[in-house]
Amino acid sequence: MRFSTALVTALFLLTGTVIAQKEDIEIFEKKDGNKNIVIARNVGKVSYQVNLTIDAKGMDITPGIAVEAIVPAGYMKELATLTPRPGEAWSYGYDVSYSEYVGQAPKETGTPSTKTDAAAKPTAPKPAPQPAPAALSTAPIIVFTQVGCGRCSYVKKEMTAKGIPFEEVDVNSGSPEVNNMWKQLRDGGFTGDNVTMPVVRVNGQLHYNIKDLAGFVNGLNK
Repeated sequence: MRFSTALVTALFLLTGTVIAQKEDIEIFEKKDGNKNIVIARNVGKVSYQVNLTIDAKGMDITPGIAVEAIVPAGYMKELATLTPRPGEAWSYGYDVSYSEYVGQAPKETGTPSTKTDAAAKPTAPKPAPQPAPAALSTAPIIVFTQVGCGRCSYVKKEMTAKGIPFEEVDVNSGSPEVNNMWKQLRDGGFTGDNVTMPVVRVNGQLHYNIKDLAGFVNGLNK
């Protein structure tokens, strides 16, 4: 995989999608300011040893150009952080290999992960979610987001810039708000298995598959 400045910008800021690999180990990226973080997600049933080798120019790489990590089944782990050097042109690429880990995986080696179709389109939990607990957030605006979703980052940035208060809920966090979101979607007639992120609840009403993000955020100020 090789990326240039223009490609990374288009990937995360315009489409908000991540290409899902049809393998037990999925490699994707998320943006943190000007940093690019490479993450491995294990959607298989056994632990894997993942090896990442990075070839980059004009960037600082943490922890280094060669990374080895153990990722247990159902977990994801940040492998490396790439930070462009100020004033320098940059590009990077990487090779990934993995093999089944036969030893005992460390107890804390990443973050629990629910497999999704793509970063911008989480799949509804199976079976259908149970009714959410009565104690839910009373925040006027809740923004449901997902790691690696550029559309989500854009909405949060614009709302913050405009001084619009909101509460953020990661759809992979296990929060009861997530089950409640899917229940509201079903009760409202939504029949699909995935929805384009972000989903935004405004005064109890859900807004999803939002096409004009800028127009939507501007409408919240009116």
